[in-house]
Amino acid sequence: MSSTEAIDLNDWFSRWDMEAVPDLDDKVKECEFFFDALSTQTNRNSFRWLVSAFLNAAYSFFESTALTAYFRFTDPESGESYEDHEGLAILRRHVKVEQNAKKPNFVKTAGLTPLTKQLYEFRKKNTHHFPLSIMAIGTTLPEDFHFGSMRDEGVPVMPLCREVLTLIRAVYAEIND
Repeated sequence: MSSTEAIDLNDWFSRWDMEAVPDLDDKVKECEFFFDALSTQTNRNSFRWLVSAFLNAAYSFFESTALTAYFRFTDPESGESYEDHEGLAILRRHVKVEQNAKKPNFVKTAGLTPLTKQLYEFRKKNTHHFPLSIMAIGTTLPEDFHFGSMRDEGVPVMPLCREVLTLIRAVYAEIND
């Protein structure tokens, strides 16, 4: 259809499945879903897979939130979208955000704070290099699961994921309140 052809809005709305459109907080709910699942998982492999899903969901939260911030508002006069400067400023306290000048729909984020750097590093290693190494350093699982394979050098998984989820909830609330 060319841009000069009229759109039949009744037809368009009759075909649009509104339930298929995710809520604005869908990425937060996705992170909560995987965190809730991993917080009761004691099987090391299942736990590792859930942590992988949580890391990817957390990364996706920051990526999709950054992209949304670049196109959040629409000028009623021109119909052109414009940036949510405040939302981007909130994100930029936690992650680096860059928009590709030649491809404005391409936005990239990277860790900035110690927490988000750690999140991005674990996610990158897991996604682009090797599966996560998870150690059980005690019997109180899943709290005693640690990232790594060298005793006394691991990073506790649950506290890191808990802190990341707390950050995600706070960022979402600050941007959307």
